[in-house]
Amino acid sequence: MSTDPQEIIAQAIQSARYNEAVVVTINNDDDDGTTNSNEQQQQSREIVLVACLDSENGGIIWKDAATTATSPPSSPSTSTTSTATHNDDVGIVRHLRTKRWALPMLNDHRRNEMYNTAIRSACWQKVAEKNSRNNNNNNIDKNDNKSSDNDDVVRILDIGSGSGLLAMMGAKCTLDAIQEKDDDGTSTKNVKDVRVTSVEMASAMARLARVTIKANDLDSNIKVVENHSMDENFSLDQKADMCTSELLESGLLGEGVIPSIRDAWSRHLKDDAVVIPRRARVFAVLVEGLPLDVHDTDKTTENLNAATDFFGPDLESFKQASGGVSLTTTPNNISPLLGRQGQSEEGAAESNTEGILISLHASSLLDENYNESLSNGSADYNDYKLIPQQNMKESVNSQKKRGIRVLSEPQTVLDFDFASGLEALPPPTGRSCSKQIVATSDGNCNGVLFWWELELGDSADSTYSTKPIGFFSDSDDSNNWQDHWQQNLFLFGDTQVRKVIGGCPVEINVSHDDTSISFAINDQNSSQGDTSRPAQRRRLNQEECTMNRCISSTRALQLNDTSRTQTLRDAIMYALETKGMDAPLLDLSDMGICALIAAAAGATRVTSLESSSGGIPALAATIAQIGNNFDFQIIQAQAEHVTHAYILGEIAEIVAAEPYFEMLEGWSLQEALNYFYLVRSMKQRGLISPTSISIPSVAILMAVVVECEDFCKAYGQVGDSKEKVVGFDHTPVNFFGNRYHTYDVSLPVSEYKYKALSDAFCVAKLLYDEVKIEAADEKGDGWSSGKITRPGKCQGVIFYVDYLCRVSKEKATHQKDGVHYASITTSTASHRQVVRKLQSPTIVTEADVQKGATFFCKTSFDDDIHGIEDHCFAFKIVK
Repeated sequence: MSTDPQEIIAQAIQSARYNEAVVVTINNDDDDGTTNSNEQQQQSREIVLVACLDSENGGIIWKDAATTATSPPSSPSTSTTSTATHNDDVGIVRHLRTKRWALPMLNDHRRNEMYNTAIRSACWQKVAEKNSRNNNNNNIDKNDNKSSDNDDVVRILDIGSGSGLLAMMGAKCTLDAIQEKDDDGTSTKNVKDVRVTSVEMASAMARLARVTIKANDLDSNIKVVENHSMDENFSLDQKADMCTSELLESGLLGEGVIPSIRDAWSRHLKDDAVVIPRRARVFAVLVEGLPLDVHDTDKTTENLNAATDFFGPDLESFKQASGGVSLTTTPNNISPLLGRQGQSEEGAAESNTEGILISLHASSLLDENYNESLSNGSADYNDYKLIPQQNMKESVNSQKKRGIRVLSEPQTVLDFDFASGLEALPPPTGRSCSKQIVATSDGNCNGVLFWWELELGDSADSTYSTKPIGFFSDSDDSNNWQDHWQQNLFLFGDTQVRKVIGGCPVEINVSHDDTSISFAINDQNSSQGDTSRPAQRRRLNQEECTMNRCISSTRALQLNDTSRTQTLRDAIMYALETKGMDAPLLDLSDMGICALIAAAAGATRVTSLESSSGGIPALAATIAQIGNNFDFQIIQAQAEHVTHAYILGEIAEIVAAEPYFEMLEGWSLQEALNYFYLVRSMKQRGLISPTSISIPSVAILMAVVVECEDFCKAYGQVGDSKEKVVGFDHTPVNFFGNRYHTYDVSLPVSEYKYKALSDAFCVAKLLYDEVKIEAADEKGDGWSSGKITRPGKCQGVIFYVDYLCRVSKEKATHQKDGVHYASITTSTASHRQVVRKLQSPTIVTEADVQKGATFFCKTSFDDDIHGIEDHCFAFKIVK
């Protein structure tokens, strides 16, 4: 591995995404290996790099967060802890911002209480066992006149420190038990102390854990080690009596709980050690994807439903919507984007699966009344008037409704025993088993919905379940919502989809390795009919599965949004009819969808600029040149390096983008801004004509004021009113992490409960043709406004982008000054939206609404004094 700092940094940012922080530790050359850990920390330097939009050239630049944020931001949190108490550690701040599950996990009171109860019981058990053993040994020693080797310390291994919560539980509960036993005066050979070794591989979290543990005066009992528990260089002085961990994610195994516990039993734990959690069970139901409600009149989505929509894209649907583009890398019309999940390594258990795994809040798909449409307001954007059309396809106010139907009762399909020693754990090669699940109704089985439950202790109330809220439960579980562990939808590939009959058993093959779970239908017993799409019947080979890594399920949803594709096609046709088929066209989006559509329409001078450093450029080239035999050039470069020679020595008369940029996937506002910066820079350098047509022409930033209680509880202050989590002070965590009012979160809002308190209103406009940004303010003061239309608690703002594309009059949904436009919205479930939490919620009454309560928003770009944020929001409410 390279030791050159520049090479280390280059490798680190290669696969990073927007909003991620790249942390690189550079060791001094003078370190000869003889220094201790404290000296080594002093001799090493941590660099925290943050991806930011390059407003000068477009694209991404990486900034050193430590040098661009030399002082704490104003109002960093609502914590009562002063900035004098904690230094503003940029690494911790960025880590908590990137790993957004941290605050929701600490705000999961059910989880915290169950862990605390289980750990308390185990600690008291271990103290009692040691006391009994020590006193028995003491009596034997007296009788035999031998010296005693009694152990008066309880040793705990905590894997994955986090904030230090589980480690503090272990230390405090053991100290309580020791104190209780000392007070009864029955023995002088009782346990005297507890020593917790907490292992954390993330440097920032290790520092946060140390600060939090010290704030609770437990630093003399807990040692935080920055390492991986499986590292061969990590070991304990003596084996541990107990092990606590929370190495779990939505899919259960993705964080490596099995190999970590296996290693702990093998190297770190005594034979009679207590392990928490004790076991886990996986539950599954068969599901069917319901048809999409898209108001589509030309049947381009007839092959799609709420399940298959996550695969991408449907070749026939996309080809029809795009005007003839085949998103394939071979002449055989096979999609390179449809692949398999959980490819087994050599020697691993055969999974025999073809499918994808998606983590989501399943209640949003199971409950048809889960949420209201986001874009429920006026669509005229102040001056772009909506054209009334009876048969308009998917307008800005419509929403793709996605749903799944359950075809069976929940059934346990896998069981994991973490507490019974090494032999009870599955082997590294994994396991495969068959389960019979009886269908409760007829339907097409598109996949399996699964979740898990965790057995933390021995008591009846120590089982934690991640089952969907409001389903599969006899009691009201609405208070159990949390946002760090979701459910999982394993969707079968087309060749695996089968029709099932109510009352008949379906044999499912369940497989897992050390990090993933997968499913497949056993064809021998359950094939009742083949519902696969003819164009994708063939099983995929390894090369095609490798290509699938280039696309996410979120991207698949976009490519399967035929309304979006049709509007891009209509806009490109208008531009080509206006400028001519020979006009130079430059596509600035990754994957070159607009370039493909233009080439299919007959454009002769097409160039696609690919800025991604991953596999997208090669995929785009293969689709264009092999899958479609199109003759246009694809260049992989950053925009600032492009010259006229790159674009055939000409000036682009048409510039296009979806916009989609792999680096910014899921961040719709940033994608709109990035396209603006790219166009502005290239026009300034003469690469794009001043009279060019841009596709899209306008990006309109829309906002909706919402009440979002669940979201605010999950992402708000950790702990109770005194900032304590089950009695442990978490003011340091709040200082570093409770800042969601200062930056955005990218979420699929359709999966979250909210109540819109305002109509959607325009905040700002990005005018790509004129290359300028306009605030949607009426008074010229920069404050845009939206009327509050419903009473409630104003807690947050959801932002999304609506794009307007110039089209012919026949295709138009909007018009202004004789120019006709069609719209593309990012408000639907095909996209993620940007959410900003308000620092202080405001109650708006019905009386306030009647008096004209108004929400004001000011948006600014390139004004962040710290140089990190791409935009800044300011809010106020006037009643």
